[in-house]
Amino acid sequence: MRRTLLAVVIGLTILAWVLTWSEVRNMGFLMGAGVPMSLGMEGWAGVASFVLFTGMWLVMMVAMMLPSSYPTLLLHRTLYLKRSPQAWGGTFLFALSYFLVWTASGAFFYSGYVLIGMLRSAVPGFDSYIIRATGLALVVSGVYQWSWLKKACLKHCQSPLHFIMEQWHDGRFGALRMGAAHGLYCFGCCWGLMMVLFVMGTMHLGWMAAVGALILLEKVASRGEWISRLIGAGFIVTGLIVAVFPGALSQLSSHVLL
Repeated sequence: MRRTLLAVVIGLTILAWVLTWSEVRNMGFLMGAGVPMSLGMEGWAGVASFVLFTGMWLVMMVAMMLPSSYPTLLLHRTLYLKRSPQAWGGTFLFALSYFLVWTASGAFFYSGYVLIGMLRSAVPGFDSYIIRATGLALVVSGVYQWSWLKKACLKHCQSPLHFIMEQWHDGRFGALRMGAAHGLYCFGCCWGLMMVLFVMGTMHLGWMAAVGALILLEKVASRGEWISRLIGAGFIVTGLIVAVFPGALSQLSSHVLL
């Protein structure tokens, strides 16, 4: 059972990274459909662009979040098979609900890109304000890394056994409830790190890999709380630099190669 689940997680993670790489290679099609993928990329609100963006975001979340979710999925599957052996598919529903929460979070990023694009068209010289605002957004993300809420959400993600035992619900519907709850905790833990993707560009493979590695390190390291604070300090310094020297943003976005 353990080997089977591990093989599925590895296989889906590799597939998600391959699909993301393919999306990057076909960025022209996404741009033509009006999909906004960075602060400087024009896009527009529409059903097609929204569906494409959220689908792209889902694939990215599977690539980045599935590896660190393996311990929780394993614990859920182990206990689910003992308590609900006849109700097959429980852990799949848990994972599905978890990633639907992350898909929904993509709607916020999509809305942010579309709103910024509208303001850029309506307000002359708005680009300089955008860059300085992104610097402040990074500062906010860095401060959040030091907050009690970040600490509480990270503790949840580092201790999947506590979550499984405290919030267990039997059956398929219970698996859906648990997956959604786990997704909300995980979003609370990681949204500050995801802000880097919003600033640097959602289709930037280098920053995707960097953020995914930081998320995994926070969750598995014995001193994950201090790692979070170091990351937060880095965000604060970087955000202040970008806010004061807007040109630094383009340098940062090009230092992690596609």
